[in-house]
Amino acid sequence: MIPLLKRLGYRPYQVVWELTLACDLNCRHCGSRAGKARPDELSTPEALALCDELVALGTRRVTLAGGEPTLRQDWPLIANALTSKGVRVNILSNGRSWDADKARMVKLYGLESVAFSVDGCEATHDYVRRIDGQWRHLLASIDLTRAAGVQVSVVTMLNRRNMDELEQLRAVLAEHDVASWQLQLGNPTGNMADHPDLVIRPSDVLDLIPRIAALKQLPGRPKVYPADNIGYFGEHEAVLRDRSKVVPFWVGCRAGCHVLGIESNGNIKGCLSLPSAMNDEDRFVEGNIRERSLTEIWKDPDAFAYNRKFSVEQLEGYCRECAYAEICRGGCGWTSFAHVGEMGGNPYCYYRQLNEREAGA
Repeated sequence: MIPLLKRLGYRPYQVVWELTLACDLNCRHCGSRAGKARPDELSTPEALALCDELVALGTRRVTLAGGEPTLRQDWPLIANALTSKGVRVNILSNGRSWDADKARMVKLYGLESVAFSVDGCEATHDYVRRIDGQWRHLLASIDLTRAAGVQVSVVTMLNRRNMDELEQLRAVLAEHDVASWQLQLGNPTGNMADHPDLVIRPSDVLDLIPRIAALKQLPGRPKVYPADNIGYFGEHEAVLRDRSKVVPFWVGCRAGCHVLGIESNGNIKGCLSLPSAMNDEDRFVEGNIRERSLTEIWKDPDAFAYNRKFSVEQLEGYCRECAYAEICRGGCGWTSFAHVGEMGGNPYCYYRQLNEREAGA
């Protein structure tokens, strides 16, 4: 797949930008250990210049994330700098400080949608968020955002507490007119590494994947989107992938090929989820825009080598011998690294778990 991606050209089509690491919550599953702003976060002029570079490089969609991105006061300026030049923008919020004024600004500056993090039904959500009443406040935030004429999405990090609540949660989201719902596996990095009781077991995917596929096929809202760390081949694969895609199956991680992550101090990664300084890790940081421009970093022939220079020999164990090794490349790199310390031995692969169950492993 990498030779094909190379022929198609490397462009940062999808970008997730951590505007600030500041956050008004202290969630048990936070992979970036958000809370305090980084001491060296980008200034407004630096952020706006970065917007220009993203446009020039062909970026199509940017997710403004954090921490809590709305704690950065210039977030509307950054959003407008992108939407005014044709980039699709959405913002991911925990909803804690959300209000009608923020919803109106989203509408005014032309953002595509607001995505709220919802971690399960009421007791589960408030437990993960460590604050009573957050669930009810969040539903109210969804309602006032819809009243402002803005599309709402929800992102749910799957864990041991919410994995049995998905069908119930989907009904609640439908009642509140949520348009789309992204599901992703929680990985033991950051705060979640301190709460292993929340991490699902690899064998749990044998139950989760068929249920997620069933949810995806239900009519009406919300439309379900499994994240890139869910699935991989097996009988449900075509259902899990976006049917608008030409190839209806997983074709490997696109970090550093078509996906880019930006940290609030200007550090550049192939995927924002990959661990860095807050997890005592630096191997995935390709550079900083204060030292080299984003264009230089992106076009560096040695950057993002784990994907752009991939070989099957990088894979470990089951993944190296798998029939889909060249296509899949070990699934989600963040998930693999979180569990085995390398990008290429993903134990949460549905196809692998099916085969190991049949083999009696």
